Amino acid sequence: MVYNYDWSSTYAGAVLERDQCKLNDRILEAELAILRRTREPGLARREWQAIELAIGVLHDMRTRRHQPLYEHRY
Repeated sequence: MVYNYDWSSTYAGAVLERDQCKLNDRILEAELAILRRTREPGLARREWQAIELAIGVLHDMRTRRHQPLYEHRY
């Protein structure tokens, strides 16, 4: 589970992106936000676990056809 970390909103933006033209940029933004956080002091074990999970999901999104986890229906 990903909690409310500094990078989690950027990560959520990538996971929920529906526009395939914007997806690669969103994934890159999320990866960079996570990378920046890993270089800061004070990471708790729970956040490291969330980072590992998020990086795995972003990697899968790059290698597979991405479908948003949530689709808003009008």
